[in-house]
Amino acid sequence: MARFPIAGRRLGGIYDRHGEKFRFLLVGFGNTTLGYGIFLVLLTALGPRLHALESSPLPLISLIGRDYYVLVQWIGWVVCVPLSTLTMKYFAFRSRGHWLHQIGRAYFVYIPAQGLSSLLLWLTVQVAHMSPQIGQLVTIVFAAVFSYLGHKYFTFKTPLTVGEVAPEETIR
Repeated sequence: MARFPIAGRRLGGIYDRHGEKFRFLLVGFGNTTLGYGIFLVLLTALGPRLHALESSPLPLISLIGRDYYVLVQWIGWVVCVPLSTLTMKYFAFRSRGHWLHQIGRAYFVYIPAQGLSSLLLWLTVQVAHMSPQIGQLVTIVFAAVFSYLGHKYFTFKTPLTVGEVAPEETIR
């Protein structure tokens, strides 16, 4: 019985040091699952119609039809960024600040990752000959790391208020 209080203190200490990362992982898993689900739904609903554009005589429209899954990825991204940002704001980072402003900042964090994810998705489908569904799973790993760092150090970083002292770890 005496071990439980000690174990509780140890776990509490670990959570004190790494709670934000743990919460980010939980929220990230939920957001990623939702985002992938939205991608699959959009791929099923829009994919055949968009893919049919490949036979267009217009080169840009034909390209959209050939790489339709990349357009589907971008549509899903536009839908998911606000949802993801709000769950991270209130649960993972417990951030102060206006939610609309933070959603705008989140788009700036996500846009480089989304661009690289689109390239990676295209490469997995066109070069590695994976299905768009599997290619999207590959891009998720990259996006998760990139988004954590961007949100931690940009989206949810709140400026110091007048008279507030910076935490010691940020001064080092």
